[in-house]
Amino acid sequence: MCLFCDIADHKMTEAHIVNETEKTITVLDIAPANEGHVLIIPKMHADSIVDLPDDFMMDIVKVSRKVIKAFGTVYGARGYGVLQNGGANCKFGHFHFHVFPRLENDGYDWIYPEGVKEVSEEVAARLRASL
Repeated sequence: MCLFCDIADHKMTEAHIVNETEKTITVLDIAPANEGHVLIIPKMHADSIVDLPDDFMMDIVKVSRKVIKAFGTVYGARGYGVLQNGGANCKFGHFHFHVFPRLENDGYDWIYPEGVKEVSEEVAARLRASL
């Protein structure tokens, strides 16, 4: 069984629930980037954003906005991070959003892999053609 499905079904009693809607459950991350870091988990099992219906995505975005507003109230956070790894990079096999407050001098950093990446009209054109 899927860990995140268990959380959504309330079978994982150790999960610290922050919010719940008809389509999502939001819990504290057990390895937070900062205090207040949450996972917004759809109650439907899917490993990729591509497989998740639009109404679930809309709910995830709505919940994200509410959580981000709460970061300002609770932590005085003026910034936030939203992160999602999907498909083959989805470690738990269940789509989810990480949402966490960014605090001044929190030490969090986005690290890019080394190497040159192409940024050109050709790259943009290839992506446009596939949309």
